[in-house]
Amino acid sequence: MSEKTVNLVVVAHPDDEILGFGGAGSELVKQAETVQPLILSGMVDARTLRPSDEKLLADIIRANKYLGFEKPILGPFPNIRMNNVDHIEIVKYIEKYIEKYNPTRIFTHHPNDLNNDHTQISLACTAAARLFQRREGISPLKELYFMEIQSSTDWSFNTGNNQFQANTFFDIAASVDKKIDALAMYENVMREMPHPRSREAMKSLAVYRGGQSGYKYAEAFQLVFKRGI
Repeated sequence: MSEKTVNLVVVAHPDDEILGFGGAGSELVKQAETVQPLILSGMVDARTLRPSDEKLLADIIRANKYLGFEKPILGPFPNIRMNNVDHIEIVKYIEKYIEKYNPTRIFTHHPNDLNNDHTQISLACTAAARLFQRREGISPLKELYFMEIQSSTDWSFNTGNNQFQANTFFDIAASVDKKIDALAMYENVMREMPHPRSREAMKSLAVYRGGQSGYKYAEAFQLVFKRGI
């Protein structure tokens, strides 16, 4: 794995990795890159209509394998209670996997999402991403991105200038349907229109982001750190 370009996807909950990165990640896997999800609240114990532990684990593995992602690492942190965990504990947990995988790029949540778990993970991840500047032997990170999660990033209230700013776009014309099919492998996650996690809304967002960037369908990110030219 160390010989490949490694994309570390640091998210709060199972399905966030698909919602935010399913299309781009699938395309990067086709280019022989590695996508390694790190899901900090792996058992998402407070989720509405949550399936059994066995079914949830099977859904996680099936959805990620379908896109060509590596088997996700499932963290022990509490669902919808991440703000009760010491910030440094979350940072150190993420750093452990940065040290293990030496990622080229990191993708994580936007800090102004409606879901506070996403905010806490974003803040911790941006701190952990500086590990290469604080510890010898860590490969320099090349890029750090915020992703958008439908029914969270789009639902956050405009409380200032810290809204998601799409400035990087991945062509997902060949993978948009695969992304949606992967999300549907999570029991009780998809919804009917007009919910943002409906098939129609997800594809519409991909069309909108494509219209911004000149692609037929696109997945958008906010690039917040880039090293080098």
